[in-house]
Amino acid sequence: MTKRSRKGRGRARSAKLGEALVGCAGGLLRNRPVFLIAGLCLGLILGVAISVHRPSAPTQLASQPAGTQPANAAVTPPQLAPSSGASNAPLASVTPALPLVPLPLPTPSGGKPAWQQFALAMPSTGGKPMIAIVIDDMGIDKADAARVIGLPGPLTIAFMSYATELTTQAQAARAAGDEIWMHIPMEPMDGEIDAGPNVLKVNLAPDEIRRRLDWALARLPGIVGVNNHMGSKFTQSGPGMAVVMEELRARGLAFLDSRTIASTIASQVAGQIGVPHIDRDVFIDNDESVEAVLRQLEETEHVAQRKGFALAIGHPHPTTIAALQQWLPTLRAKGFVLVPASALVRMELSSAG
Repeated sequence: MTKRSRKGRGRARSAKLGEALVGCAGGLLRNRPVFLIAGLCLGLILGVAISVHRPSAPTQLASQPAGTQPANAAVTPPQLAPSSGASNAPLASVTPALPLVPLPLPTPSGGKPAWQQFALAMPSTGGKPMIAIVIDDMGIDKADAARVIGLPGPLTIAFMSYATELTTQAQAARAAGDEIWMHIPMEPMDGEIDAGPNVLKVNLAPDEIRRRLDWALARLPGIVGVNNHMGSKFTQSGPGMAVVMEELRARGLAFLDSRTIASTIASQVAGQIGVPHIDRDVFIDNDESVEAVLRQLEETEHVAQRKGFALAIGHPHPTTIAALQQWLPTLRAKGFVLVPASALVRMELSSAG
């Protein structure tokens, strides 16, 4: 039923209630037996009132076609209903979705900083190389976001600050065992590119940078930290990044430098101000073909073998999702451990200490 038709039904029921009241008054004025008229009116009014206020049946969330979930999937995720006009590219099927159980997003409490409170538990690695897969730009296309959440995890999900239905989408990601970060627009070198609403720019006053950052961070509680969307210009700005890092430190959040430009100083400033941070190693889908994404995932393996860990960033493109569906189930047999980004933040802090 459409919203308009529901409103129409409500108006019709209200009209019935009004008609019942008028009828009762008219009966009394015509000197009919008072008790008979009162009884009839009371029954009619109660019946209409119950009809008006009867709760509607709960909405059922869309589920994916039946299939086989990879063995190392952490949790069968709830599914988000696809948005209209979203991409429906064919992808490998997954286990039918469970209904979305309302899970209150956590809020900071005393003791540990927020990034530690909201981070996923550190998995046992047994000394094996660790790989973190971050999917950012999440939440704009609801259908593709749901497909990402349906992948075996733990993944690190960075929701776009200006996406809609952020709480619902974050609940689904948390239920699937993924870690939640926020993706915040920052100014690119190309001034013709629109990075999004409330983008952080180098020519803004510190108070305006704080206001825009406050707007973004207030939209989704329970995040581990933030990473930059674009930002090739802003992440080179010492004053601008200092304002951001001071705000993140005050909130107990971590920072992931997407490294959209080689000359970024974001992590340098984070270290100076005392913000836990980590850098991106590999972009997996600058070339969006499935074959190219698989090659970049292989490069991620090489980095992890060399360093002991690697952090790769991708985006919710249908081809990226298809490549990850092939690649993620192979990691355990190859001797890698899939971890959330916070695990690498912890590792960096322990090595620095």
